[in-house]
Amino acid sequence: MPLDLRRIPLLLLILGLCAALPRHSAAQDGWPGDWQTYWSAGEAFVLLEQRGEAVYGTYQPGDGRITGTTQDGVLRGTWQEAGESGDFVFVLAQDGQSFAGRFGSGDWWNGHRAGIAQQQRPAWWSGATPQATLRSILAAGNDAQYHAREGQVRWIEPLLAYDGPESDSSDHDRRRRALWHILDISTFRLWDAPVPAAEADPGTELHFEIGPAGSGTTYQLIFRLDDAGLWRLVVPPGPILQADLARLIRARGHETLDALEKARAGSPRMVMMDFILGSKDWDGAGGVRALRALDLDHVPRQLRRAEGALMADYLKRSIDRIGYVVWQEIPDDPARPLPYPYYRHPLGEITIAPTDIRDDEGRPVERLWRFSRDTMEALPALYEALERMPLAPGLSAPPPLSQYFATRQAVLEWSGWLQRRALGLEVWQWIGLAGYLLAMALTLALAWRAVRTLGSGSGVLATVVAQLAGPAGLLLAALLFLDASERFGLTLRAFGPVSALSAVLLILAMAALAYRTVSLVFGALMVQAARTSAYTDEIVLSLAQGLLKLLVILGALIACADVVGLPYEGVLTGLGIGGVAVAFAARETVANIIGGAILLSDRPFRKGDMIEAAGTLAVIETVGLRSTRLRTLDDTLMIMPNAQLSDQVISNWGSRRRRKVKMQIQLTYDTPRDRLARFVERLKEIYHKQPDADTDNVTIGITSLGPQSIDIELWGHFKVFTYDAQVTAQQALILDILALAEEIGVAFAFPTHTVHLARPTPETGQDATA
Repeated sequence: MPLDLRRIPLLLLILGLCAALPRHSAAQDGWPGDWQTYWSAGEAFVLLEQRGEAVYGTYQPGDGRITGTTQDGVLRGTWQEAGESGDFVFVLAQDGQSFAGRFGSGDWWNGHRAGIAQQQRPAWWSGATPQATLRSILAAGNDAQYHAREGQVRWIEPLLAYDGPESDSSDHDRRRRALWHILDISTFRLWDAPVPAAEADPGTELHFEIGPAGSGTTYQLIFRLDDAGLWRLVVPPGPILQADLARLIRARGHETLDALEKARAGSPRMVMMDFILGSKDWDGAGGVRALRALDLDHVPRQLRRAEGALMADYLKRSIDRIGYVVWQEIPDDPARPLPYPYYRHPLGEITIAPTDIRDDEGRPVERLWRFSRDTMEALPALYEALERMPLAPGLSAPPPLSQYFATRQAVLEWSGWLQRRALGLEVWQWIGLAGYLLAMALTLALAWRAVRTLGSGSGVLATVVAQLAGPAGLLLAALLFLDASERFGLTLRAFGPVSALSAVLLILAMAALAYRTVSLVFGALMVQAARTSAYTDEIVLSLAQGLLKLLVILGALIACADVVGLPYEGVLTGLGIGGVAVAFAARETVANIIGGAILLSDRPFRKGDMIEAAGTLAVIETVGLRSTRLRTLDDTLMIMPNAQLSDQVISNWGSRRRRKVKMQIQLTYDTPRDRLARFVERLKEIYHKQPDADTDNVTIGITSLGPQSIDIELWGHFKVFTYDAQVTAQQALILDILALAEEIGVAFAFPTHTVHLARPTPETGQDATA
């Protein structure tokens, strides 16, 4: 069968997709690594290696061994521990991160990949003294429980000595967990752990009392020296440990361990944990957790993320130089009456103190432990004093959390002399600040030049440049200033208001740009609307433009108030929305805005309509947010507030479907009857021949005999919409009427008076006047 060349691209695409897909067996053959495993009666940490299809390893506790073979992700083999053994089968999940398993006896045995433990013995691991043993157990346990490095549990087992009869690994696991809970809910200082004599014999025991903070109840730790010179922590039988654990929990006023864990969530220890653990995930949920541990109430809300990153950098780097943090040395009692001073120095303290969170009325609603405000203010000086101190053993330099430390770290790697201090700032800060100020000046200069050159012409481009170049340049300069304040740490020492000022400038620049953009956009829309006869276009655009500009101004003022720490209520009061006196002053403005909305919804007129309101005839020019502009017939500009106009009886002459025409034609009394009748008939014909006449509703006839004339009334309508068209139509009709009168030979009457003079009568001797 010949090959269809048209199918070659399709075949190549299919082959490419198949090559890109992961192979099933390759994804499943990933047994090497550290595994946290568990079954119905216990758990163990398993370390596996693989060569070909052979898999082998060990697990703790119990010093157990595993051997087996794998095929297509299924591991079958045996386990051995203290003379016991059995079969198992493990099935690796598709993602290679977990497995499902089963003992030969039928019990389940599952697991997942654990945090990678140190393969070699850690530098901090030691059993040379009871203090060293306790420190090693706490370091490994805290690493496993709080830092998600479960594999570190392996370094605890060699430091434990199990009392009582021989038991299996499940019993060891339960006892080890109970002992860990006792250690974890207690508060003590490692420095107080017992110091052995210079020459201690194997079997020597030393005791150390610990207990929950604020409870007055203690538990006695027992350390025993083994034949190899290693001080091991004695693990009593399970029932004794469980009874002691329950006793300590009740001493804290709780019945269960879970209830105790929830109760101590707001303690100094948890604050330290929230900060240190949260700072490791600063860009994720951990950042919120770490910021919550810092008292930043004095910092405006909008600046707390940037300021918090800087304070967190100072605090974390200082703590890492003070020493390795052992959680159990920090009290976990939320009801502790006094602040907890973690570190003291002549330049300041690192203190975890309770603070009251208050509602809008100033009443305390919640009590939180946080690193105090005094600590936040002292951190720059403390870090400067600690900067040359090496990191605590086992710690590595943390990545920078703020722009300041990221920039500083990069600069100092390039040249150390830039770290020298001058006039309150380091040399590199002064250099960088000068560069940013120069860039800001150039930005403003370019914006000004663009306005003067490009914006001075005509056309769309000139209009856009004239409107937006200035605010855009100001916005770019504000962004540079804000970036400089964060990157160079200008919020420290004497530069406290700098960050707020930079944020305010940024808000004002954005508001100016938005205000100009609204004017520009609506100006273009108004030009387009003027070309149409649609009713709502220009009025809606006018009202919308005013409303948007008002919202831009209000938003900018509220944002500025938020940045500088002013309450919203004060800003709203200052704007006339709150406060009795100012509210009365602003009620007319609000009424006019509402009046404009009423005019928009009722639609009583359109732009260019002639209306009669308040006894005045005028043409609508513009409907604004506060008032309406009208042009009277004598070309006088009249501005009427929307609230007044919306309350008026408005007669819209521009909305008439037809224009009424009413004429009274007066003929003289000497007009013969036949001519009068013919004039009326011909008048009807002339009216019906008018192109704009409405012939369906017209009345023409003799209505009365007036004092000086015979009155003929013409009452009808013209199908025109404007006043100019009405005048034109009436003019044509009147000219036709004058021509008709001349044709028939009738005369129009006009007001006249006839005076008759008589001769004197013999009887009176006076003239008689009629």
